[in-house]
Amino acid sequence: MEDKIKFVALGGQAENGKSMYVFEINDKIFVIDTGFKFPEQDKLGVDIIIPNFDYLKDNKARISAIIITHGHDDVMQALGYILEEVKAPVYAPNLTANLIEDMIEQHNNHNHTHIQLDLHRVKRDADIEIDGVPVSFFPLTHSIPGSVGVAIHTTQGALVYTGESIIDFGAPEGFRSNLQKMMDIGKSGVLALFVESSYASKDGYTSPNHKLTSKIEPIFEDAQGRIIISAYAQNIFRIREIIELTRKYQRRLVLYGRNKHDNTNALFRISQHLPKPVLEIPAENLGTKAMVGDPAYDDSLVVLVTGTSHNIYHDLCDIIDGGDASLKLKPTDTIIVASPVLPGTEKIANRAQNELYRTNANIHLLKNKDLYSMHASIEDIKVYIQTFNPKYYVPIKGEYQHFVANANVAKSMGIDDDHILLLDNGEKITFENGERLPGFEQVAVESVMIDGIGVGDVGTKVIDDRIQLSNDGVVIIGMTVDQKTKQILTLTDVQTRGFIYLKDADYIVKEIIRLSEEEIEKARTAHMDDLTETRMTIRDRTIRYILKETGKKPVVLPVIIEV
Repeated sequence: MEDKIKFVALGGQAENGKSMYVFEINDKIFVIDTGFKFPEQDKLGVDIIIPNFDYLKDNKARISAIIITHGHDDVMQALGYILEEVKAPVYAPNLTANLIEDMIEQHNNHNHTHIQLDLHRVKRDADIEIDGVPVSFFPLTHSIPGSVGVAIHTTQGALVYTGESIIDFGAPEGFRSNLQKMMDIGKSGVLALFVESSYASKDGYTSPNHKLTSKIEPIFEDAQGRIIISAYAQNIFRIREIIELTRKYQRRLVLYGRNKHDNTNALFRISQHLPKPVLEIPAENLGTKAMVGDPAYDDSLVVLVTGTSHNIYHDLCDIIDGGDASLKLKPTDTIIVASPVLPGTEKIANRAQNELYRTNANIHLLKNKDLYSMHASIEDIKVYIQTFNPKYYVPIKGEYQHFVANANVAKSMGIDDDHILLLDNGEKITFENGERLPGFEQVAVESVMIDGIGVGDVGTKVIDDRIQLSNDGVVIIGMTVDQKTKQILTLTDVQTRGFIYLKDADYIVKEIIRLSEEEIEKARTAHMDDLTETRMTIRDRTIRYILKETGKKPVVLPVIIEV
């Protein structure tokens, strides 16, 4: 019997991050990647954003596997929230599995949960069956070792997911792709190929533009004093290059990342228990924070500032501002910013970079155009298309403009327009008898905002209130009235924060008091027992008055205490 296939993206489409892709083979569901993304600047107080996985909760009995392709936040950090609601086996290559265990332990501690992880480790080039469905894994080259692609085999052909990866035949062990395995999958017949899009408008191959060594080795060679270098904890390929330069120039590396659970620190810990360490520093090249500032060691140190895209620039600002007593900048310091600005970090990154130039240190900034991330450029994408030779092609991961660019690459490789599928989150498509059926079903995909340990507690209204508070402040009106007679018992008090300087606007406060007391008097005269409507009226009148007088619209909170 011919398999019936469905596909829907719950995240990752027309956005950067929070990847989550759902493949349905008959009645069995395979989820590939479960990521998050950082919020835009207007999402005040929100820590992270994850996909809405109500669809998975509604169909949890049908989930055969959750497959994680590599150890980055944008593909695995939502896993803990999903496993709180959905009990499903998780499949991942060995190193990624280690990071998942570390992440779930942190999740349980932070959110006071008790997730029991059903984790299955797979080899990077494994061919296995999951719930009766053949699944192949194939090694890929990305910025973290152990990355894989996935092929789900069906009677209609394979569904091939290449995740985030590039073609780099000179990649070190642990990062290398297996082109032969990809060719074998391609020869077996590929129904649909799913390829990332974020670099689809960049000419040529990504390699060697992703490599750091050639760009910073002359800086290492010339540096007379301490070197301070920033690099994202997620980019282990880049961290390895920094370690190799530290060894070559006989310096000592000091880790400055504040989060012991970030990828760099986690991999250093995990490496201690692996036969072949992913990150290894000889004892003579490993420094400690106690050495920072010590004249005996200081000029020979490489201080590696690592962290997430948000934290790393906050750490740099803290160093510049003198917030770390042991790490005071000196004129002999060489600072290399090898963490190009990412979406959502522009404001803090610009501040850090501007403040760096106010110091007397030697500053070297590497921008996005100088240092590529390890995502597939045009020629990388062409290799995947040629190797797998798919019947249908689905651009994934990136903004919609990147999808269009990716589609143009596919057209140049001879794939017909009607076989290139540009899909948004929630658009569910169906394949039958080797053909994509017209139209699509719609699945709910609203983003879920995480604020502290609250999941989905923050909605648009809360965000709007926070924006309003940050822009125009708050006005609090305090009144005490007799519970029975509604007679005002004390002087009405008006307090403001972030609105106006009261000394310069006494007339505004007096008018707010007057109209508030006027509404209480109306309630008293009308013998009203419930003052809820009066509170609303006071708030609305106050907002209208303030808007007329100042052009501002603060949050107004009337507080009426009945005694």
